[in-house]
Amino acid sequence: MERKLTISPLGILRFCILLALTLYVWSFFRSYFLFLALILMVCSPVVSFLLLWFSRDVLRAQAVLPDNRVGKDTEFSLSIRIHNPRRIAAFAADITYAWGNIFTGYSEHRKQHMWIAPDGGSEIRQLVNSRYAGRVEVRIEAFEVYDLFHIFCLRGCDRTDAYVIVWPAFTEVDEEDIYSRVEGFPKENESKKRGTDYNPDYEVREYIPGDELKSIHWKLSAKQDKLMVRERLATGREKINVLLPLSEERHHNDGLMEAVYALCRLLLHKEYPVQLHWPGRGETLRGQFVAEQGELENVISEILSDNGLHGQGEAETQMSVEHPGESYILIQTGAYQGAYIR
Repeated sequence: MERKLTISPLGILRFCILLALTLYVWSFFRSYFLFLALILMVCSPVVSFLLLWFSRDVLRAQAVLPDNRVGKDTEFSLSIRIHNPRRIAAFAADITYAWGNIFTGYSEHRKQHMWIAPDGGSEIRQLVNSRYAGRVEVRIEAFEVYDLFHIFCLRGCDRTDAYVIVWPAFTEVDEEDIYSRVEGFPKENESKKRGTDYNPDYEVREYIPGDELKSIHWKLSAKQDKLMVRERLATGREKINVLLPLSEERHHNDGLMEAVYALCRLLLHKEYPVQLHWPGRGETLRGQFVAEQGELENVISEILSDNGLHGQGEAETQMSVEHPGESYILIQTGAYQGAYIR
């Protein structure tokens, strides 16, 4: 980012008024002390400018959020840290930042004037609580640094954004029967591929955070000097389509995310491979094959990292157009977490 140093007309006006008042007082008293003060006042803007100019590459604003994902309805710390390694230089700054939940579309903007102490810096800290699951982001939109007299303004200093995934609430249901969770789910004797083990065919790809360690291809990873994993191409059981019908209501979407996460975990526990579908941007239907817990968590994170507000019934319409005639589980909330549509 290009760094620009500009002059503040208001800062010059304030300095000139202060200098004129000091000169007026000196003209009456002719004090040696006042004379030294005038000399220092004339020299100080030059020194202040040089300190700001030579600090332009080390001043940095950084947004900080927890490293790991957090639970819904949990307070966590949001910090904006200003780094200033100069030991003799202090500055003032205006920082504008926004934080919000990408999945729900909520955002909040703030602007704060702060003092950047020498040999360390300063920090803004607040506790936030996301009532809904989603990707919470903090973006530093503007970072302006001023010298002591507010005559010069430095723009374009380095700044780093941050994000954390707020995970949907989850109740363990692995021991419960799938038929009590999905209305109309086909019985075991209705499955055409009942009891078949996983297909041994694999596709090798590069490691993605969240992949299970047991799927890492260690020999190939050693040869290519990067982690590679084996991904199943197909499974013995018949694939289950799962449709997540997001809507325009944040609270409803939050319940749907809890339901889809719990239900997909249950399907994977019973060794059903899942093809998860959800509405994407525009009039598209996104889809991802899921066969392991790590893959499921990656997909849930991807869904929560995009805007989740969509028209009512949009997903069902897209499913009928893009996958006509295919059976699927429609995610719901309440006693049944899904309905099997054929």
